[in-house]
Amino acid sequence: MAVRSPTFFAGAFLCLAIAYGVYFNVSIRTDANASQQRFDTLMELNAPRLAASHGERALKLLKNDGASENDLAVVKAAIAEAQLARKDFDRASELMNDALISDWAASLNLRDQINLEDQFARTSVLAGDLRSATSIYASFVELAGDAAIEGYDDGGDSIAKFYADRVAGAADYFAAALNHATAKPISGGSRESRLATAGHMAILGDFYAMRDGGEYAAAGLLSTAYETRKKLLGGDHQETVQIALSLGPLFIDMGRLKNAELIYHEAFRAQENVKGSNSPELSLYIKLLGGIYEMQGRNTEAQALYELMRGIFRDAFGAQRYSINRQTDRRTYVNRPVSQFFPIAAEYTPTDLVSAASYSIPTSKAPSIDEMKVRLAPDQDEGMDPREANLPARLAQLISLCRSESGERISLRSGYRSYQTQRALHEINGQRGTVTPAGMSEHQTGLAVDINLNGRFMRQSDRAYQCFEENAFRFGFILSYPPNNNYLPGDDSHEPWHWRYVGVSTAQLYREAGPYQKPQEFLAALPCYQERAASGVFPTAGDRDICLEGPEPVAVANSEATDEEKTAKPTSSARILNDQSKGVQAR
Repeated sequence: MAVRSPTFFAGAFLCLAIAYGVYFNVSIRTDANASQQRFDTLMELNAPRLAASHGERALKLLKNDGASENDLAVVKAAIAEAQLARKDFDRASELMNDALISDWAASLNLRDQINLEDQFARTSVLAGDLRSATSIYASFVELAGDAAIEGYDDGGDSIAKFYADRVAGAADYFAAALNHATAKPISGGSRESRLATAGHMAILGDFYAMRDGGEYAAAGLLSTAYETRKKLLGGDHQETVQIALSLGPLFIDMGRLKNAELIYHEAFRAQENVKGSNSPELSLYIKLLGGIYEMQGRNTEAQALYELMRGIFRDAFGAQRYSINRQTDRRTYVNRPVSQFFPIAAEYTPTDLVSAASYSIPTSKAPSIDEMKVRLAPDQDEGMDPREANLPARLAQLISLCRSESGERISLRSGYRSYQTQRALHEINGQRGTVTPAGMSEHQTGLAVDINLNGRFMRQSDRAYQCFEENAFRFGFILSYPPNNNYLPGDDSHEPWHWRYVGVSTAQLYREAGPYQKPQEFLAALPCYQERAASGVFPTAGDRDICLEGPEPVAVANSEATDEEKTAKPTSSARILNDQSKGVQAR
């Protein structure tokens, strides 16, 4: 028997290799299973770019073989991931959308469905389809409810928080896709669809504006929504103006004062056209624009605006609209400050609590519980009808007005809370949520209200929020925790849902002459502001505010104060509460 040479074996092996190669290539081009196996292998080897073409071929072959829509949906979702790696965003988005509308997607558990929608939304942003992405994420924000607030935690891994986390994770996508400096109106699609997308952008912009690191995403979304509404609805439309209340503070926080000035100026002119040049509601925009001018050192322009506001208030409320408060003990008075600098004693309990429901205030909980009560706090001014001049009556009027203007469902979420209730809530939530430490909460006074809107906390993007901002002072309420405050522990305790009753004249004085976005400082120095206003002396833009001068108050617990401190007389500085001296805790 002849011995085969090595050359023979080499040639035979080569022929076999060629034959196998031909068979392999033919099979993966004609056999769906073989093509899909090749795709799966490459994906497992972390080679999605190479896998994409095999996946597309497998999909085509499976269709030809009559595979079910559910089987195809699974393959499409996998191929979309590969196309995403190839940066073929349009194709990835198309495949992901097909997978989402299948029965297969509907059969997934809820968290897997959310993840699939999240992946599609992010892919849509990359593909330039902001309409689909913002629609999905805006629905996530609504489904998240209160969990959309940064730091909110219900103590568990809830679905609501899962929704919020998916939206938060998309911030960089929107920041890269939308530049607020070059924002343009949304193009393409019907007028209705563009307005709907602008609404979704406003919701998302508000979400990101309230979160650390979300400012660029927020600015891009809100600026685009603003330009879209301005083009389609007009600059004077209330939905256009509404965005200024979210976008203005955001620009200030980003150090973009010129951008803030522009949007506040446009909002001021719009409201002047709509409400009239003598409307007290115009005062909000005068105050905001004047504050921006002062930040830029343009004090003459700021002062001109303030003089305009004083003329409006003089015409609306009279020349003698303020009087000096001679009351020396402000411990239970409606306009005392409350914060970590001005805490409340544990034993303090209001004596005039009433049921909010008995004054036709919509409540979000059982009307009989303490949290659905507020102080009566009747107005002390002569000639006022006590049935109407009190906290619950005025809150009911404010809610009725804003419900009528916005069409939104507004209710009382929280009113009075005792020291013990506040302490228990804070122990449960710790530093995670929206609960203030005991002794620092305005809720203990019975004068503070948290507002619910459509079953969750009121947000800046809500139409009702604009109504509250413009009108609350006329009913005796102010926003306790504006953006970038330090009244409570934490970096920023901005709470657009938390409103505090201080009485009509005090709220009016704060709007007209109070320091910009400093309600607690104003309340602490109230006697000084009242005395100066009653004398016709108002702060001048750019000048030092003598009412805010004096030592910083440092509050300590009563148990830590000496007998001398407890009996000390109030100092002359209006910066310190009338009943607080040398750090003694206010009661």
